[in-house]
Amino acid sequence: MLSLLTGALSAATGTATASLPPAPSALAVSPTSYVGGQAVTWTGSLGVAGPRALVLEHHMGRPGDAWVTEPGVVGTSALDGSFSFVHEAPSMMNIHYRVRGGSAVSAPLTFLAKTQDLTIRVAGTRADAANPPGRVEAGRPFAIAVDTTPDELRGPTSRGLPVFEGRTLTLQRRVDADTWDTLATTTVPADGATRFTDLEADAGVVVYRVRAEDHRTGGHRIGWTQSFPLYVLVGEQAQQAWDRDHPATTSPRPSYVGAAAAAPTRAATAGRALQAAPGATAGQRLRWFPALFDFAWEFGQSLTSLPARGTRLAGGWVDHSEGAGRVSKVNGGLAIDSKRLATAGPGDFGTTRATLRGNAMTYGRWEARMRVRDAAERTGHPYDVLAELVPAAVGDQDCGAGTIRLARISPHSRVVRFGAQSAQHRWSGRVTGPDTPTRFAYAVAVEVGRDHVTWFVNGVPVGTVTGEEVVPGVPLTLRLSLVGDGAQEMDHTGLISDWQRGFPITTGEETLSRDRLPHRAVAARC
Repeated sequence: MLSLLTGALSAATGTATASLPPAPSALAVSPTSYVGGQAVTWTGSLGVAGPRALVLEHHMGRPGDAWVTEPGVVGTSALDGSFSFVHEAPSMMNIHYRVRGGSAVSAPLTFLAKTQDLTIRVAGTRADAANPPGRVEAGRPFAIAVDTTPDELRGPTSRGLPVFEGRTLTLQRRVDADTWDTLATTTVPADGATRFTDLEADAGVVVYRVRAEDHRTGGHRIGWTQSFPLYVLVGEQAQQAWDRDHPATTSPRPSYVGAAAAAPTRAATAGRALQAAPGATAGQRLRWFPALFDFAWEFGQSLTSLPARGTRLAGGWVDHSEGAGRVSKVNGGLAIDSKRLATAGPGDFGTTRATLRGNAMTYGRWEARMRVRDAAERTGHPYDVLAELVPAAVGDQDCGAGTIRLARISPHSRVVRFGAQSAQHRWSGRVTGPDTPTRFAYAVAVEVGRDHVTWFVNGVPVGTVTGEEVVPGVPLTLRLSLVGDGAQEMDHTGLISDWQRGFPITTGEETLSRDRLPHRAVAARC
């Protein structure tokens, strides 16, 4: 199968007739530069004569994977077996697609979608991938320039982005970490770049972002995305305070010590060593399916899109940003990044989170895949990378009580920590993963029953707490976070979560681990 995917593709030769149909031709799409959800034209041939209903099949290209047929007919082949139809492009990179008509299939194509991107800066300043703060005089109007096809790149998937002329752009100003006020709207011009003018702000620090809104015209199904936050320092005092609290230096800084060091101490790697296959998930091993919800991020979804699959298609994600970080969709996953430029250096500060809203459960199973991206930066201030269940109602979030932690990981450590907290007690456990999360994707999961909580890493149960106290008894929802420390400069970190799933407690069998988590009293209340 893999040789079929990677081998040379033969071109059809000769003239197609009903008696001598062309050989299956290489599948092609046009345009060749596209983002997930963009309407593209698929062309090729089945190599057999006669009209046939066409469906799409995809293959992830991993050992053990098979071709998966996607639901729905996408078109009909011509009398000579050729086809041409318009369909949205997948967002996942290096995924293989082919077209099937009955028993005949086209040759496959490897898709390499671009990642939506846009940059903003104070007009009149040069483009800079580091996304530095803008500086303006108090009492004078200024403008913010927007580029939807930026030349300063976060990575190769941002090179050669298409222009979506007429797409709505919204300028927003941060009120707090969860709230943005809309100030103005405009549309994308033919060259992809525009600006918001005549802006005014009181002296101090103001934070802006621009959203490229849903684009649903011309057959496109492209969800909204947003820029990284832009800090604008209004007036001399704000600029002096920023320079004091956020020194702009890229000079070498101390290496890690202790648990986050490149060579962890024995204490840092304590806990049961976990041996599991990289692709293993608890949902598959324990037959939790069908999923209630499955956020797969395979096409043009935005943070607020409904789950791609499931029996309860409800809810979406909301972002929280206290600093320079952003929540977005990257490739085929949900991404959280601590700053725009994915390298070492200044600009990584604040906590950034993604929280699922509108699909909470009191009892059930939750599972997510997590992979950490970093820039090998080791200043002694790593982000905490968290996957948690938290009470869905703000009023039930009582100083951490009712929180169940699926995983707490660090970019430079193999240790996976997990646990729970009630009003009186805190439970904790940890295992040693096969590799660091920068090189290994962890599938983390938790089962919340009426009388127990069980944790899983890569499909293996790693800890259980029994008794009603550990069970919050209120609707819970999934939250993914990069947790910083206020204005403290942190190590650059990015989290990619390929998918997030929820399952009912009623499918499969409820599971208890032989490893029971110890507990201790909660020492103080917030």
